[in-house]
Order: sequence, then C-alpha cells, then structure tokens
Amino acid sequence: MTGLIKKVKEITLERITIPLVVNLDIRIIGVKIGLIKRLDGMKKIVGILFSVGVVLVGLFATSANLRAQGGVSPRAYLPIALSPDACPTTSTNSYANGFVSQFDMDNPVRPAYNHADKNIELRGYTLNTDSGLQRELVDYGSDDPTQPPQFATLFEPNRVPTISGFYQVHQWNWASSPQPGERAEPITQPKVTALGFDLESGTTLHAPTSGYDIGGGMEVVVLFADEDTVTLHYTREDTGALGYTLHIDQICTDPNLLALYNSLDNPNGSRYDYPSGGYNLPTLPAGQVFGTVGSQDMVLAVADTGTYQDARSCFEWWQIRPGYSGSCPPQQ
Repeated sequence: MTGLIKKVKEITLERITIPLVVNLDIRIIGVKIGLIKRLDGMKKIVGILFSVGVVLVGLFATSANLRAQGGVSPRAYLPIALSPDACPTTSTNSYANGFVSQFDMDNPVRPAYNHADKNIELRGYTLNTDSGLQRELVDYGSDDPTQPPQFATLFEPNRVPTISGFYQVHQWNWASSPQPGERAEPITQPKVTALGFDLESGTTLHAPTSGYDIGGGMEVVVLFADEDTVTLHYTREDTGALGYTLHIDQICTDPNLLALYNSLDNPNGSRYDYPSGGYNLPTLPAGQVFGTVGSQDMVLAVADTGTYQDARSCFEWWQIRPGYSGSCPPQQ
C-alpha cells in the first residue's frame, strides 16, 4: 500500500483510537491525543513517515466550553497522511506480450481479479501458528522430471531469504460465473501452502527459472497483476488448472508491467469473449524484473494444476539454494 490517506471522522479530543502499528502522542493546546496504530498480520513497517495535520476551528476553546455551547461535543475531522516506503511510480523497464489461449469454460468469463485461482488476495491465506510446525525447508522428494520453478532465482543474487511466515492458503467455494464464490477454511494438507520472506525494501524480483519454456524465449505469462500482486503461469493457457502457477503478494508491481497488463485485461476485449480464439497477455523471460519488495514481507505460493503445494519443499522449489545451511529433513 502506498500513498495511504485516511480521514478519521467523529473523533473525541480526549483520546483517538485508530485501527491502524505505532504509538504517537501529540499535544495540541494541552489536549493529548493518543494514536494507536495496529495492522493485523503485518510483521513490520520499514521507514514509515507519519505526518499528521490538524485543522480545527475554535481550537482554543476547552472541552468544557464546547460542551456548554449548545451541547456541542468536542469532535473534529482529523486528516491523517500515512506514507510508508512508497512503491515506484515510474519505471524504465519494458515488457512484451504474447498469445494466450482460453482454457476455462466459464460463460460468461469470470474476471481475473475475481478468480480465486488467479488472484491470491481474493482467496487469502492464514498464518499457521502450530507450535510443532517444521519452520524450515523440508524433504518431499520430487516427482517432476522437468525442473519446476526455482524460488531462489526470484532474487539476484540467488538465495534463500529469511523465512518470516508460514501460511495456509484458503480453500474456495466456487459460484456460477461471473460470480467469484467465497472463501472457505484454510487448506490443512499440506501444512504450509505459502511462505513469507523478510527482505530489504526495494529488492528486485525476477521471473523464476525452470526447465519449462513457453516459446519465443519466454518463461511465463502474467495471468493477473495489481499494485501489490503478480501471478505468473508456466504455460500459455489462461488458467490455473494446468501447469505451475506462482503467486507473489505484498510487493510493488512494476508500474510499466501493470500498465501493460491493464491494457490487455480490457473488460471489453477478447479475453472476456466466450468462446474466444485467443488473446495476448504480458510474457516474461526467465530473470526479467517484474517488481520490487515493498514495506511488507513478501508472500509466495505455488499451485500445480490448481492444487496448492507445500512451498517449503526442498527438492522441488529449492533445488537451487545457495548458502542454505539447513538439512532439509523429511516433512512430518
């Protein structure tokens, strides 16, 4: 989230409680205002600049005087500007687009932002708080003769970052298209279906390498993008039901990539015709930058033919793991 501005209404001057992670005490003409900021699920905020502007008419009147004047309660409108580490608004990166075939049989076509196999923010995920959980990479073996996407190659140099969160992606109850359906309980098997990573803000994110090739020198198709989420797919079918789908959430999507995606994801375009002879979406070669880490811990999940996988699997997603000192014990 960038450029976040909230207008707080109906606030008593004795104490303001805002559901937003830092305590601020501000004294204005002897009136103490306690700002309590809480962000559920956010592990950290790096370099947040708070600027609080207060414009009050008759501020010099005391709380008692205000009450005395016709029962007016001491309330005010308080504009609060929150400026976390801002995501870039410009970019020098350029992006290609290429042919994608329609696969899903939704008629009418379900919008990508409302599709739980394409937009992980819609589906959601929950922190796994099990005290007995193996909080490290684990051994599932590998049953894919072709190398699957390698998560360490998201980063340059390649590495296994500090894992900050172990999550369970939610199951989904589908509705008739174009309605999205609704979120269900977290997936419990496997025990971890998304990982959070503690990375420096501004770290570049790259399309991960694999043993797959979608042709034309390209590695992936962008099935979905918004300001803080990108979904990469390792086939040229517009679906999460085939091949590998990689979800990267809580990031800063490259603004040029987002602009291209939005132009191709036109609600009146051929992507939303049914049946459709095909259309174009953004395509990326292995290693191309698609965004950067923002102020929150990046979250990563992977699905294989629509089924979410354990992102800790050492000999699938982490075959490349420079500098990792763990032993990759068998999963329990």
